[in-house]
Amino acid sequence: MKQRAFRAFRSPVASPASLGADFNRLWSAQALSQVAQNLLNFALIIRVFQLAQGTRFANISVALLILSFGVPSIFFAAAAGVYVDHWNKKVVLVTANFLRAFLVLGYLLVEHNLVLVLVLSFMISSITQFFAPAEAAAIPSLVKPNRLLRANSLFVFTLYASFIVGYSASAPVIAIVGPHGPYITASIFFLLAGVLVSFLPSIHVKESNGMPFAKVIRYTGHEILRNWELIRTNHNLSFPILQLTITQACLGVLLALAPALAIAVLHTPIQDTSQYLIIPAGAGMVAGVVAIGQLVKHYSKSRVIAVGLIVAAAALILLGLSDQLTRHLNHLAFGTVTEVGLTVACLVLILGFMNAVVSAASQTILQENTTDATRGKVYGALNMMVNIAATLPIFFAATIADLTSVNAVITSVGILLLVFAAGQYVWLRRHQKLA
Repeated sequence: MKQRAFRAFRSPVASPASLGADFNRLWSAQALSQVAQNLLNFALIIRVFQLAQGTRFANISVALLILSFGVPSIFFAAAAGVYVDHWNKKVVLVTANFLRAFLVLGYLLVEHNLVLVLVLSFMISSITQFFAPAEAAAIPSLVKPNRLLRANSLFVFTLYASFIVGYSASAPVIAIVGPHGPYITASIFFLLAGVLVSFLPSIHVKESNGMPFAKVIRYTGHEILRNWELIRTNHNLSFPILQLTITQACLGVLLALAPALAIAVLHTPIQDTSQYLIIPAGAGMVAGVVAIGQLVKHYSKSRVIAVGLIVAAAALILLGLSDQLTRHLNHLAFGTVTEVGLTVACLVLILGFMNAVVSAASQTILQENTTDATRGKVYGALNMMVNIAATLPIFFAATIADLTSVNAVITSVGILLLVFAAGQYVWLRRHQKLA
């Protein structure tokens, strides 16, 4: 399995057609839905920041939006994972896409009301909690076992590529189509994704095929507790889940503070800074997925993860100190927006690269240590942990940023991550888990 993992990540851009027609439909639906979600997320970040700009609650407002995406996972992700392990995944995928296509149009009516925007975002994210584990758990049923990790690597690659496309396209769509453009475009993409997955075969776990919904609900609590015990007692599950939780929490904080960071450092609204923030982050993520195969060829995945977090922490600290860097460049008469922007872009590129490396290596460990019968539950628990861990940091980071500065918060997050990463590296080395 490990060798298959290495081969998969050496060639992350494997042709989806070579993995079968059904996988091709699922992959195409993933690409459409991910681009739609990222397009929508960035448009909403811009809109919410505009609504609150000029007040002392601009960062908090964006943080509340990010939390409206993530909090549903705390309530629904683990139960959703249990559900998709016992039900027809095709039905879940089709229903989730069609519901999101319909609900996204609601932003046309409520975009001027912050509270209603948050409520609608919460509803859409709640549906996504069922879609995500169903999508991940469906892959092994649609490809041959010897192509499983190639299929998963393609999904990871597409995840990061869609980040570039979705976030970079949001501002141009608004400029060309108008402020309602992202909502209409996202709705169409979700609708097309729903049509594509409707052609998939029924996808049941054999031993759970046809289980009544009432029985699933009855045993959900028991399954969640058993799943948490499985994760807690298995280092090969708890370790990668912890890494994914840490990296996604940091990513959530950066997203919440991105509008303020763009203004504080680049003195430009975030919708006009994609060349310095969005594109470098996405390019770094794609490069990380491509590079992971060579990295794990020479080093263990645990070592790659541990070192990756240390490098990411250093980049975060430097990004937080970018205002001092700006003043230093100004003192040297080199401090134009272009030079400062290139510095920020390089740091964001490194952050994107390390995020992808840590995530891809962690995902591989999870894939190697889960089965068809547990994958949905494990990924449901993963989504829940990520959002529980990210909720308080995102909210407090935004609150402190409104009271102090966005640079101070990012520097502090980088220092905390460095302390964690260094401590983890020492622990892994002491327990000989870096070999």
